[in-house]
Amino acid sequence: MNVELDGPRHDLNVVAIVSSADAIEVMSRTLGQSGDRLSVATDLAEGLVRISSQVPDVAFVDVTMGDGAGLAILHHVRALAPHVTVFALTGAESLALGVQATALGSAGTLVLPLSGDELMNALGDVRTRLAEREERLRLERAAAASTRHASLVEQVAELAEAPTRRDAAERLSELLLNSVGVLLAAVYVPAAEGSRQLMRVAGRGALGDAPSFCDEMQLLNYAREHRLDTLRLALRREQSGLILLGKTVDGQSASDVFPLLPLLGAQATTALALIGAREQSHRGAMKDPSSSAYTFAYFVDVAGREIDMARRHSRRFALATIGVQFDRPSQGEGEPTVLVAEHVLTAVRDTDVLARVDANEFYLLLPETGGLGAHSCRRRILAELALREPAWSKEGLGMTVGVATFPHDGGDLSRLLRVAKQRAEASLNSVVHQLRLGEQSLPDLADTLLAQPGVDPAHARGLESPHYIELPAMDLVGLALSAVSEAWRSGQARVVASVHAGISVGGAVRAEHGRDGDGLRFDAVDVSGLEGCANLDILCVVAEHSTYVLVGRSEGNVVRAVHAADPLLVDLILRKLSDATDLRLAD
Repeated sequence: MNVELDGPRHDLNVVAIVSSADAIEVMSRTLGQSGDRLSVATDLAEGLVRISSQVPDVAFVDVTMGDGAGLAILHHVRALAPHVTVFALTGAESLALGVQATALGSAGTLVLPLSGDELMNALGDVRTRLAEREERLRLERAAAASTRHASLVEQVAELAEAPTRRDAAERLSELLLNSVGVLLAAVYVPAAEGSRQLMRVAGRGALGDAPSFCDEMQLLNYAREHRLDTLRLALRREQSGLILLGKTVDGQSASDVFPLLPLLGAQATTALALIGAREQSHRGAMKDPSSSAYTFAYFVDVAGREIDMARRHSRRFALATIGVQFDRPSQGEGEPTVLVAEHVLTAVRDTDVLARVDANEFYLLLPETGGLGAHSCRRRILAELALREPAWSKEGLGMTVGVATFPHDGGDLSRLLRVAKQRAEASLNSVVHQLRLGEQSLPDLADTLLAQPGVDPAHARGLESPHYIELPAMDLVGLALSAVSEAWRSGQARVVASVHAGISVGGAVRAEHGRDGDGLRFDAVDVSGLEGCANLDILCVVAEHSTYVLVGRSEGNVVRAVHAADPLLVDLILRKLSDATDLRLAD
């Protein structure tokens, strides 16, 4: 009696090299009922071809064929299909050939004429051996996976030795990619103590538009929309954040290939909690050891106190996120960012607080500073970096700076950081970089912006991207006046506009709002005498809550223009106007 292991039944692929019509008939009838697949060859050459092309589980070879040539091909069968089980077929008068076949590696000998029971018993033995082999391989894979999983959990436990939570999160995301095999891993932790906002502190893989700052519900919705898995970093009452996990290369879920994922999450939670406790006890260490900047923990403390005072006394403040972008992997992470810290400290006030968040990012707190002051500081930082390190842009290293102000952009630290970071990231796709506008003269810059298509459609989204409009001159004037009024209502505003003969944006703003005063600083600039600028309409607005720029050309009673809320484009046009008129239009 053949006993098969529990599990699915194995349908076998069978090749028979036999010339007996009776044997073929028995095989066809028996295997047809069992569901196994049978391929018959009636000569030896054809049989070897079928063995080679079909790689069967079982082969029946009549060793009496060809005056004993059937016996000689047994070793060829094993060479063509190493895992095949071979049975010899022979008549009662040729049993000696069956003995020789066994010596040559056949699993047994069946005596012709065949019976269905003999055939099924032989196939049952093969089925059992295949099941045993698959079970053995499954157990070996399970043992290897358990060893690998145990090693990963042990490595996660070692994360507690990382100097900061951010360092630990970076190592964790790297482990998830390399050991679990997911294509994406992003670690989110609370942006500050007691905050409900989550901040992405580490990420590996194709992160795409994964949020930098968000609350838990927004992150869960994002994961659902993008079919990502989530791993909660939680252990009893301890909540340390969430991890976004992509699928594996073959589309499997991380939890399917790594059953110990909840244990890994609990282990990571413990490690992050230990690091958090250590950071809390070391808050007295205010300075980052590798630069002149403060630590992130100290920044959080100072920013929290600044928010409390701003709420209590109706004060303003701003903050900025500063990113160092490396385009070439060969560049190091240490020296350039240390130099960035030195240059930024040169450009800011002594009362401003610069903190190093990680190898490529800084946060800057600007007490008693509104939107105009924050944008002025942003310009000074970028100008200082361009002056001190002009070769960086050629070496593939760039800067991104985004600013946010309290209370216009948010009432808590995590919200302000999120807005500032989003603006910094948006600057990467600024039309100034895309079209190399900094290298062009003022009239060429205007024509480049007005030429369609002017912006890569993949990046032309959001308020920061230029949008093309074509309006009657009076309607464009109305649009400009609305932009200035909106900026003025938010508090202080800086406005620069061009004037020329006839209806112009600058003339309309001057007539409507008059001279400087009550928080509005206005400059009308006549560029009509400059070559290529006779019909140029320009409006630049820097307000407490945003920036705005409009560039157009008057063609009779119609104006073709583009407008955008792009701080880099505002800065560039103000600088071009200053150079063309010898006026100081930007602080």
